[in-house]
Formats: sequence, C-alpha cells, structure tokens
Amino acid sequence: VLDLACGPGGWVLETAQRYPWAQVTGIDISETLIQYARAQAQVQGLSNARFEVMDLLEPLPLPSNTFDLVNARDLTGLLTPSTWPRVLREALRVCRPGGLLRLTEFERPVSNGAAFMQLQELTRQAFQRTGRSFPPSSHHLGVLPRLTSLLREAGCCQVQQRAYVLDFSSGSEAHEALCRGYEVELLLSRPFLLDAGVTTAAEFDALYRRALLEMLDEHFAGLCYILTAWGKKASAGTEL
Repeated sequence: VLDLACGPGGWVLETAQRYPWAQVTGIDISETLIQYARAQAQVQGLSNARFEVMDLLEPLPLPSNTFDLVNARDLTGLLTPSTWPRVLREALRVCRPGGLLRLTEFERPVSNGAAFMQLQELTRQAFQRTGRSFPPSSHHLGVLPRLTSLLREAGCCQVQQRAYVLDFSSGSEAHEALCRGYEVELLLSRPFLLDAGVTTAAEFDALYRRALLEMLDEHFAGLCYILTAWGKKASAGTEL
C-alpha cells in the first residue's frame, strides 16, 4: 500500500496496525513530518510501516507495477488543475495491474457560524486566485465533480465513487475531533490567505477568534462533504 502526501502518517500507521500482514508506505515532501511519522512507527512497533521523503510533483523514485493500493487524501491544496493529471498518471504507473488508485477529497464545510463560513469563503477565493480550484468560478472548489473523470483520464478503468456527509454539529460524535481539526487547519491557512491577498492579518485574526467561539456554541451546526473515487489499473482482459 502507498499513501501519497501522508503528512504525519496517521492513515499509514492506522492501516499498518489494522493489517499487520500488509506493507504500508507513506511519502511526503516534508522531511519534518516524515521524521515524526518514522518515530511514531517505531514507538508503536509497526515494522510494516515505512516513510520516505518524496515530491509528488516530480517522478516518483519507485518501481512500476508495485502497489496493490495507491491511496491519496486531500490533495486539493497541493495540486492545480494542470498538475492533477501528471500526478495521477505517475500514481497509476506504480500501481500493479489490477490494483486500485483511490482518491478522497473534501469540499469546504458548511455551518451556521458566520465567521466560520467567512473564513471558508476566503479559503475558496485564495484557492481560485492561486489557480488551485477547477473552473468555472463558483462557490465551491470544483474538484469533487472532476474526480471520476480525472481517474479515467489517467488510465483507470471500472471507476466508482461514494459520497459521505459528516455531521460535526455541537453534540455530535464528530464535533470535538473535527472542530479541533478545523481550529488547527484555519490557523495554518493564515499565511496562505495573507499571501493570496484575500484578507488582512487583523481581519483574519478577528474572524478566527469568532469562529472558535462559534464552534463552541451549543447551537453550532456543521456538515463536511466528502467524496471517495477509485479505479483499477487495467490488466490483460480488463473491461474498460
């Protein structure tokens, strides 16, 4: 199994623990994150999890036809409409014939929090301004409707998809974990939004403080939309 842009390695570690007979590899451009992931694998005693520093935008130094599953999540922030096809073709190259290439992407969440939603709108504008969203210009990033066609264009066959809605409203099972995640994600997005010129430091900081309070409110409601799409690498006799 290969996980693209694995970050701190959470998915790789969980998969390696759940399937001890599988060899699971995570790659990421950040040496700091890879070192952290390696340390976590060592602490957890997961000898079947390994991590390597690699740049998705460059040819991967991995042999062709190797992995049963190539997995990727939330690549929207890393890729542009022009780099998606090249990255997916390279991912399919290292996938074995009959193996799976699977993508999971997220749209911007929706909620009843005014500041929270304003920050999401600023993120959408920054993605659009920096060429990371798919045309035409709209109120979403445009990647979800394109996932299946991107897989087909890369050479996958038997492409399928499945949609999910995750409720992170106050009192829901996912509320604490997702709100903590958005607290970190929004703060990490600050330099990106400032560099894109869609907000100022003072405006962002004020919106961020209000958004944190909104997520703590007992009446807070929020939904996260997720789409997973996957396809097979063709082998002899595979139906397209």
